[in-house]
Amino acid sequence: MPMEKRMYTKELERVRNIDAIRPIDELKDAIEKGDKERALAAYEVVCAKKQAFHHFGVRWVNQTLKNFKKYAPDEAIFEWGEDYALWCYPPCLQGWIEDFKAGKATYKDFPMDEFLTNRAVLWAGLHDNEDQIWEEDEEKITFTLKRCNSGGWLTTECTDPVVTLDGPDHRCYDREGFQCYCLNCTTMWEFGWYKWFGWPLFIMDVPKVGGDGKCVMVMYKDPKDIPDSYYERTGLERKI
Repeated sequence: MPMEKRMYTKELERVRNIDAIRPIDELKDAIEKGDKERALAAYEVVCAKKQAFHHFGVRWVNQTLKNFKKYAPDEAIFEWGEDYALWCYPPCLQGWIEDFKAGKATYKDFPMDEFLTNRAVLWAGLHDNEDQIWEEDEEKITFTLKRCNSGGWLTTECTDPVVTLDGPDHRCYDREGFQCYCLNCTTMWEFGWYKWFGWPLFIMDVPKVGGDGKCVMVMYKDPKDIPDSYYERTGLERKI
């Protein structure tokens, strides 16, 4: 006798009318109806789902790099970082980059205000960091994340093994056990930026595996003020 087919009518009704409703729509509906308790509950769900998806993305990159490292030397990982950086520079920099490559702009024309806004909005929105610290003195701007919610979360709270480079390199501060994940930032803003544009836009102190997840990014307003000690420490030649 043929097996009786199970009907999922009740289950599908729940899926359609409850499970498939976006938490953000539930939040909007609750606000419009003045239901504060339901709105706060929906807000907590939105935050939890957003953070969970972001952490999934961090783990996915780390997992991909783990498999990549089975077959690729460290140099291939650095190439990955460069490809990512050139593909992912934010729109607020695209015009300046095109003009720089065409010889129509220099470091003096860098769109500082737009860039700082981009960084703050990105870390608050996409990376969900609420602990941004911005400090300024005459020479530089220092941006600190007490715990970076990307590489910092990976190296402090994520239970997956952190994928690291095989050996030290000047492009990762000659640090042993440097996590591959953070190369997306150090290449984009420091070593790749130096390679393509002539100075490190951010001088970075990124999270360490087993550390507290803190990340510090220092931007000199005028690249000429970057100390000689930086170039001596990294083995880079001053171009500006």
